[in-house]
Amino acid sequence: MDILIVGSLAYDDLETDSGSVKNSLGGSGTFAGLAAAFHTSRRQDPGGTLPLGLVCAIGEDFDDADFQLLKDAGLNMDGIETVQGGQTFRWHGKYEGDMAQAITIDTQQNVLDGYEPKVPAAWWAPRVLFLANNHPSIQAHVLDQCEGAKYIALDSMNLWIDIAFEELSSVMRRINLAILNDNEVRMIAKDENLIRAGESIRSGEALTGGKESGSGPDILVIKKGEHGCLALTDSGILTLPAYPTSDLVDPTGCGDSFAGTLLTFLSETDSFTPSLDELHNALVHATVMASFTLSQFGVAGIVELERGEYHGRLDTYRRMVGLL
Repeated sequence: MDILIVGSLAYDDLETDSGSVKNSLGGSGTFAGLAAAFHTSRRQDPGGTLPLGLVCAIGEDFDDADFQLLKDAGLNMDGIETVQGGQTFRWHGKYEGDMAQAITIDTQQNVLDGYEPKVPAAWWAPRVLFLANNHPSIQAHVLDQCEGAKYIALDSMNLWIDIAFEELSSVMRRINLAILNDNEVRMIAKDENLIRAGESIRSGEALTGGKESGSGPDILVIKKGEHGCLALTDSGILTLPAYPTSDLVDPTGCGDSFAGTLLTFLSETDSFTPSLDELHNALVHATVMASFTLSQFGVAGIVELERGEYHGRLDTYRRMVGLL
């Protein structure tokens, strides 16, 4: 397995200034998986299956057409557990103004309440393991199963920083790369200076137990919404702007599609210590993919994306940041 994603498959009710939708296919695993699949299609085997697996639980209410959509994208769904009599995770949220922050109206954990992922034995040593946003205890449970993973990345959220920071700190000392937003970084480090805050996470100083308990992730990628992204590494700092677009419909899943794309390109590096140039290239692709995600409600911006359209925008963005 090249890339293993452990995240959520969900149904979302969404409200933005552009309108509203109900029962929209969503979830961190969905967005990250579809974005990764878009970029890994050239690696598929003769049967059309990509070396890209999803692990999650769904309920009996999960639509067969949505399951088939994910399979048709090339995702290996052998790690999906259908809970008999259960209901799929659901989220109801809205965005206002600049849509920088989601406002949660309702969350129904359903089958994810008490869920412990079971990773297929054949997937215990992936090239890249992505621990999408989940309770740190679940992320630790996955790490215990996937001891052969070559490169490990993590996403998290302010809720886990609030209620499970000790467990989150422990997990962050076991990974190679963390993907967090700027508010989460400042929240962890209790420091408004983003560079200083990020470096204190990498060193372990900002985590429970401090430096004495070990360092944090080697690389920290900080998402800054409309202001782009920042990456802190041992080799230096990278920063990129967001792709400027007026097609802001629904930012749900942007961070997950960003992560799925980023990790797809990092999985192609010769070593598991990406150079600044390799990381820069991966961040460029991740930024462009995120710009398509927010252009429509739900996953439509990824599912309906044509390769010519993608590469056209990629070239435009590369010229914008001085790469062409």
